[in-house]
Amino acid sequence: MRMRGLHRVAPSLLPTLATLAALSGCGGDGSDRARAQDLGGPAPTPSPVPAEPMDRLEEPVAERLAPRLDKEGLTLEYVDCPAWSGDVPDHVRCEGYVDGVVGEVEVRLTRGERGVVEFDAWLGEGIVATSRLVTRLEHEGWHAVDCGATPAYPARAGLRITCRVHEGGTASYVVATVTDRRGEVQIEEY
Repeated sequence: MRMRGLHRVAPSLLPTLATLAALSGCGGDGSDRARAQDLGGPAPTPSPVPAEPMDRLEEPVAERLAPRLDKEGLTLEYVDCPAWSGDVPDHVRCEGYVDGVVGEVEVRLTRGERGVVEFDAWLGEGIVATSRLVTRLEHEGWHAVDCGATPAYPARAGLRITCRVHEGGTASYVVATVTDRRGEVQIEEY
């Protein structure tokens, strides 16, 4: 068993990790097919989108951010911001409804030429994007990464996402365990 992103394994975890490794043995008995159903993590409970229409800040933020997230395989459903005073410069922290998961959307507002308000928006804390996890695993040397079909998960410490990966022509599995609200994950291969 090989672990990435771990600096030290507590001795008390070794029996558990050894059991996981034994249970995940490779074979041509259909176990890969059974595991394919277990890719990803627990299905998130969808958060309902607010019924009221977006306001004069939320709508342009959503229009600008949605295509960026779409490139990552995410769907921005709604942006909900606190009342904005209209002052600039300002930094507003909104809620973004992304594939049923609520996370933060950060908005930086500035004054541009001739007093026009300009802004930039990006996805902040609270969401683990499956596409970003796949990209990270690919950068760490794995190929043909498959983390299941769920596009986003809440960034809740302890949440585990299972991915099938290939390295040197051999298929294996990794588990990404969310460590904090920012969506950082610890990767373990078994």
